[in-house]
Amino acid sequence: MKILYIDYQMYGKEDIIQAFQLLGNDVKSVDFPLQFGETSNQTEEAIFEELKNNSYDVVFTSNYYSMVSNLCNKSGVKYISWTYDSPRIALYDRSILNECNYAFTFDSDECATLREKGVNTVYYMPLAVNPEHIGKLKITEQDKQLFSAEVGLVASLYNEEHNLYDRMAVKLDSYTRGYLEGAMQAQKNLFGGFILEDILQNKEILQSMYQAMPYQVQNSLASQEYVYANYFLSRKTATMQRLEYIRAISDRYDMKVYTPGDLSEIPNVTHMGTVDYQTDMYKVFKLSKINLNITLPSIHTGIPLRAMDILGAGGFLLTNYQNDFIGLFEPDVEFVYFTSLEDALLKIEYYLNHEDERRQIAENGRRKMEQCFTYYNQVEQMLEISMDDRVIRQTFS
Repeated sequence: MKILYIDYQMYGKEDIIQAFQLLGNDVKSVDFPLQFGETSNQTEEAIFEELKNNSYDVVFTSNYYSMVSNLCNKSGVKYISWTYDSPRIALYDRSILNECNYAFTFDSDECATLREKGVNTVYYMPLAVNPEHIGKLKITEQDKQLFSAEVGLVASLYNEEHNLYDRMAVKLDSYTRGYLEGAMQAQKNLFGGFILEDILQNKEILQSMYQAMPYQVQNSLASQEYVYANYFLSRKTATMQRLEYIRAISDRYDMKVYTPGDLSEIPNVTHMGTVDYQTDMYKVFKLSKINLNITLPSIHTGIPLRAMDILGAGGFLLTNYQNDFIGLFEPDVEFVYFTSLEDALLKIEYYLNHEDERRQIAENGRRKMEQCFTYYNQVEQMLEISMDDRVIRQTFS
């Protein structure tokens, strides 16, 4: 098949293209400036010309773009997208109903939610790693000195100045602010469930949020509740959650955190700044005795890319409970999960004191990734689904 890979600063580009090629496909990669909400006439015309002048069987993007879908639908070309971001409101654009779409998402709950809305162009597909790339990385003595730690965390803190919630909060009345902050405190301590959208069924609260910072949902299957819960409240909850865990863990253990966010108020943590995704990040995972993952609440059930990277690197993964983990991996054999801060601290202490057990779990996780969750495996499955004539489409009503 002839495949057009549309690139715009996406994770996994080389790995996905390599997988397509290993499966016997001809791939052309073109860089177009796709952005959130992008409606550039110039970009649209350039993509349409590319499709018109070449006989592509498939167009592929990492993350879903409504513009690409509409152009593929117009051109009669199948469109495969594989979303790794959350939240991703573009998946709720009504273009998702286009017959050309084979939209894969890494969160089974998101897939189920869209299916319940009558969308039959979405599919569940866990994310992947490239074991060959990771295996070629060499660890030097300098790397060991720089990246070794009892606990490592690579994460965004979402505490940049003027984040959406803080910008809105200063305009909220005290009752609404208290209501929302109470809900976020509850969500912060809840793993395996998402309540932030439910609490916005209170129309007075939702209206207060809208008045403070208006957001109008257009041409979308998503509700206002979805937007405010997943973009405003979820990220603020993640900030609260991650800072709380970093403070508590760094008070007891040698902890290195790799983030562009502000950690100036946590004195005992070693703030390492950002880390290169293609090289040094995997060294961090290999050299941290325990790799912490705290999933963004807007990822309701899915396994985030960072957690898959840790497992693929052969790092020991300690993560919050996520439902999709239980279906794909064996707890306490291939990874370890916690259900509270107290549980996380107890498990950090236990596994730091049981090195052989910790190393075996890390190795088991690495093997599972190598066997089941490579780019080759996942790309092959996506192509099989998109080329299967037995796939039945149902019209949305």
